[in-house]
Amino acid sequence: MIVFDTNVYLDAARDAGLATRLGALVAGQREVVGLSSVVMAELRAGLQSGPEGERLLRTTIGSVEPADYVTPTDRDWQDAGDALRRLGGDGVTKSRSFWNDLLIATSCARSGATLLTSNVRDFKRIRRVVDLSIEARPD
Repeated sequence: MIVFDTNVYLDAARDAGLATRLGALVAGQREVVGLSSVVMAELRAGLQSGPEGERLLRTTIGSVEPADYVTPTDRDWQDAGDALRRLGGDGVTKSRSFWNDLLIATSCARSGATLLTSNVRDFKRIRRVVDLSIEARPD
């Protein structure tokens, strides 16, 4: 399974060429494209009203079967807390955004999903303590 990070959906919403390339990537996937429930929440929280926002919801939330959602379990929350402690406590590590990244990472790691992200730097940092497969978003 491959899961797109929030930034991948947002980048694609702003860049039609990237959206086309991601569509081709999805069409060529042999794996299921899943959706992190954390990503879904981030998208809904930052959603613009109007047709653009509705289109983004249709192409993300509306295109994934409920069985393909990757949702943090109690164990994932515990593992995210352990990872945060092990990574240290600087300002970036304690931000809400980084906490969400940890939840995405631990739930993807547990489910065996590969995370496609524009935020490779933070996820490489997380990968030091979470066994996570990541890929950079195509340019």
